[in-house]
Amino acid sequence: MISALYGALALIQAALAVRLARSGLWIPSAVAVGVAYDSAVVGAGRLIGEGPGLEALSTGRFAAHAVLTPLLIVHAAVLVRRGLVVAAWGLAGALVVFDAVGLADLRLEPRWWSDTLRHVSADPSGPPIAALVTTVILLAAGVALWVRRRTPWLFLGAAVLLATAGAAVAWPILGNAGEAVLIAAIAATGGRDGG
Repeated sequence: MISALYGALALIQAALAVRLARSGLWIPSAVAVGVAYDSAVVGAGRLIGEGPGLEALSTGRFAAHAVLTPLLIVHAAVLVRRGLVVAAWGLAGALVVFDAVGLADLRLEPRWWSDTLRHVSADPSGPPIAALVTTVILLAAGVALWVRRRTPWLFLGAAVLLATAGAAVAWPILGNAGEAVLIAAIAATGGRDGG
């Protein structure tokens, strides 16, 4: 049952990726592809089974989050103040490097939750710093857009992501659902990419 929900989330996230791409929002579209991939791999994990295939696909999940998630900082800068784009690229790049260094030491182990099988970090090194920094920046950008343009969606999406990420420790699917809400909120906020 839960694996089917992951599959449904993957389809929703992929549809949002297409919508964002059609709107010219390439950064959030790429992030949406990454989270759709993540949901699809978890949803299909029990069908794939334990072994090197699922481990390789799971390594891709971690890499997608490491490389793509910080790019949302650039998208937030474009929405709020284009003068911040260069600094946003610098911060996003630093966070990507930070996460990439962590990937070099990544050791995965299989873990079952409900009817899903996924590979998780065998020795997590603490909170996901890049994801937290990105979420805080999205919250701040969301407040600015809410005040300036009277559009609360980015703030609300980032707040839902923050809440669901914490709850995902006990219910992992909530993290993926929170990512879908954030991507939908970015689509509802609109705007343009660039930088």
